[in-house]
Amino acid sequence: MSDYNGYTNRETWLINLYLGEYFQEVANDGEHLMADYIESTVWDMLGEANIPDIFKDMIDLGAVNWRELAELYLSEAA
Repeated sequence: MSDYNGYTNRETWLINLYLGEYFQEVANDGEHLMADYIESTVWDMLGEANIPDIFKDMIDLGAVNWRELAELYLSEAA
């Protein structure tokens, strides 16, 4: 089900908007991207970035449809 620019929600769209090229390159390199891998990578990136907490609170990563993103990158890599 998609209702925000073709994605499940705004959070999923934002992750794809800003990190989609990175994950697509990983998929194109033959990595089998699973939803758990994408989620943990995003959480790691967020933890390593020097971003004030106020900005971290502006996206609910718990709402991201990680499976939708994994399916998208795998289908585009095929």
